Amino acid sequence: MHIEKRETGLNMTQTLKNLIREYYSCEDTARRGIPTVCYFAEKLGMGYEYFENQVFKQTGLSAEDFISSQLAETAKLKLFDTSRSIAFTACELGFKNTNKFARFFKQKTGFTPFRYREIITKKFTGRQ
Repeated sequence: MHIEKRETGLNMTQTLKNLIREYYSCEDTARRGIPTVCYFAEKLGMGYEYFENQVFKQTGLSAEDFISSQLAETAKLKLFDTSRSIAFTACELGFKNTNKFARFFKQKTGFTPFRYREIITKKFTGRQ
């Protein structure tokens, strides 16, 4: 997906969300790792600074913070599937190990992945 600079003002936020979703829908995310700001800037055919400025203008967040927040949302969705282990989810999201994923997730949500899964399981199954 290539976006020309003159089009980016329309909805860069949605475009970036779509690219993040697309990135995590690929089979080789574990090998590729966590996507970087440079990856998305290049994907959109923009320089790093221009991309960073456009994301900040539309979201109020740095590109890295915006990408991290979207990664946390993706992680929440994947943790909802209790048939997958937390270690598998961490790998699937591009984390090198479960501990790094757990630290990232707790920083973003306030919960460990295990505790988050426990809470949502109780909420959606009606167990107390």
